[in-house]
Amino acid sequence: MSAPNNQPLSFVLPLPFDEAIQAVTGKGNRITWSWRDMTSQEHALEFTVAKAMSLDILADIRTALERAIKEGRTERLFAKDLEGILKAKGWWGQQEMIGPDGKPHIVQLGSPRRLETIFRTNLQTAYMRGRHQQMIANADDRPYWQYVAVMDSRTRAAHRALHGKVFRFDDPVWGHIYPPNGFRCRCRVRALSGLRLDREGLQVEDSRKYLTRLPVSDDPLAPTVALRLPGMNEPFIPDPGFDYNPGKSLAAWDKNALKPDCPGGFSFAERHPGNCIRILPGQKNWRDYGRPDLRDVGDGFRLPAPQLLTKGADTTEALAILKSTLKVGDGQPMRVINTPVDPVVIRAEWLPHLVAKRDQTRERYAQYIVPTLENPFEVWLTAYEDGYRRRFIGLFRDQRDLLSVVRENRDGSVLWNIIRMKDTELNKQRTGELIWKK
Repeated sequence: MSAPNNQPLSFVLPLPFDEAIQAVTGKGNRITWSWRDMTSQEHALEFTVAKAMSLDILADIRTALERAIKEGRTERLFAKDLEGILKAKGWWGQQEMIGPDGKPHIVQLGSPRRLETIFRTNLQTAYMRGRHQQMIANADDRPYWQYVAVMDSRTRAAHRALHGKVFRFDDPVWGHIYPPNGFRCRCRVRALSGLRLDREGLQVEDSRKYLTRLPVSDDPLAPTVALRLPGMNEPFIPDPGFDYNPGKSLAAWDKNALKPDCPGGFSFAERHPGNCIRILPGQKNWRDYGRPDLRDVGDGFRLPAPQLLTKGADTTEALAILKSTLKVGDGQPMRVINTPVDPVVIRAEWLPHLVAKRDQTRERYAQYIVPTLENPFEVWLTAYEDGYRRRFIGLFRDQRDLLSVVRENRDGSVLWNIIRMKDTELNKQRTGELIWKK
């Protein structure tokens, strides 16, 4: 990665802890020409260094980073370990390389500046991800999170404006502003109890009043929201490539057991076994937004009907059908689907729950999933007991319509579900904030 030409700043590596170490060691490897070749979510899940075009070079850099975070090594020692290795293998200085376009380009490979950027970006992201995991685990006792900037002459004005602001841990804003929010960002988040909140006289903000969605861009790294709280002269917009929460994007699904269906909500237990996660009452619905009854929506607003697949003979075969259709598996464990709102990550390890209930034969509707996410009729942000879920409504010309719900668990993991239902039942699911529509 390359970074803006800022003046040097001090970088103190915190003491290592297990969650931060896992944030580095748990990633896959990806060879890329440019850091823009991957989405923000992919950067959280895969380790890459732009123009490290061999796994050998990538492994050397990764090994040095893993050693640094495990042993608490400084940036100077990290660079000292790596510089000689990279020079010996010819990955240093400016060189001519053939790019993806088949043409020669003069590119910058290893340099002290690049090693500094690689070290700071990866280590800061790992520590913030680990800290997020710790804070989520303690959210019952400390549910209020405060944005903390380093208030010195090098602090960016937008980051300075967020300093001291408090939001609940499940406020949707943390999916966009959880640090780091740019190259060399030194911001952090601290968790507060209700008692501490009162003692310090702090006010809890609700970002839903002040979050504005930016126009959808062809650039997968483009920021998606702007936040402008009262008193802020300019809106806060994350830097390109940093509009995501590294803790939510990287964590693996916690694989809690499925529970009996819950009225109005999901059938999954989270932190409190046996408890259902219900939709909160009193939210707006499709009538409040003046939207049409789905029974009256014509074929002009419906997607072509995909082929209905064969039912799997058992859970193993059903899962294989799902993986094949969604193009994820052992060789490609992750896929990012670009939706009209935020990207949705599909990982192979998160699919078994979709075929666990064999009477629903969900694998038969696998070809409906991606069109629903990429080209939905509506997208709703719905409030549940423990936070918010994005609900994608997909309408098809064969009336096999689909509700796809993208769920961000309290531990930061992502889980998504598909439910096929008739238009009359689908109308009941159109509740919350309408964030996208045809």
